[in-house]
Amino acid sequence: MLNIIRMDFARMMRSKSQYILWIVMAGLLILTTATMGSEFRDPKASAENWATIQDQAGESAENLGMYVTIPTKPGEKATLYDLFYGNVQGKVEAIFVVIFAVLFATSDIRCGYIKNIGGQCKRRSSLVLSKAVNLLIYTVLTFVIALLVQAVSNQIFFGYLEIGPVSELSAYVAVQILLHYALALIVMAIAIMISNNLISMTLAILMCMNMTMLLYAMIEKGIHSLFDKNVDLVTHTVTGSISFLQAHGSSDALFKASLVAVIYGVVFTTVSALVFQRRDIR
Repeated sequence: MLNIIRMDFARMMRSKSQYILWIVMAGLLILTTATMGSEFRDPKASAENWATIQDQAGESAENLGMYVTIPTKPGEKATLYDLFYGNVQGKVEAIFVVIFAVLFATSDIRCGYIKNIGGQCKRRSSLVLSKAVNLLIYTVLTFVIALLVQAVSNQIFFGYLEIGPVSELSAYVAVQILLHYALALIVMAIAIMISNNLISMTLAILMCMNMTMLLYAMIEKGIHSLFDKNVDLVTHTVTGSISFLQAHGSSDALFKASLVAVIYGVVFTTVSALVFQRRDIR
């Protein structure tokens, strides 16, 4: 098992797509920070953004598409925490995590490497577990890079680097890493089950663009019609938790989001392992 993890890690670190995704992500973070900096310096735009954020606080409704805005109160200093939070809620990091998850999960399914290794393993499910471990490494590295790029961007476009409450930032980053990792595992399961890069990639991107909101709304409406009960599915999903985990959130909110991440991660990794174990390697 350890040998498989090491081999997958070596393959991952040699992957050009990984570095291309990180470079593009860095460019996008710089662009969004520049945009937020411009809005922050405009008193009217800053006030409108703050009013919008206050109106949406506590509501379980996501915007369709990617939407990034600075959550800093007008008159206060924009912190690293604020800008990082804005980009995470906009699913900037998520989009690059899911794209890599699809590429990494399917890159070797039909090549000689997987046939070779798969034939030597007593349990082919260990190949999935190895991918899961390496996706965790990729997710952590992605967040480290995102934080570093965000810090540099803050200094460039705001003229200062104010970190914000370190303990709260650390807790928020840790929980978001868990949630993004769970999202990567969900996407890996989809890619393994479908075995089609294009469809898997499309579904993964649609999840990040909050298009699943339409599906959740239909299910909620159906449940209400059948059982006359109102349910809120969005806050119990990974993408919903990524969006609705508030900056300076309570310990209960952090725990709930972590629990959502763990449950989804375990379930979808198990599904991936079972499917791969029973599938013939072609």
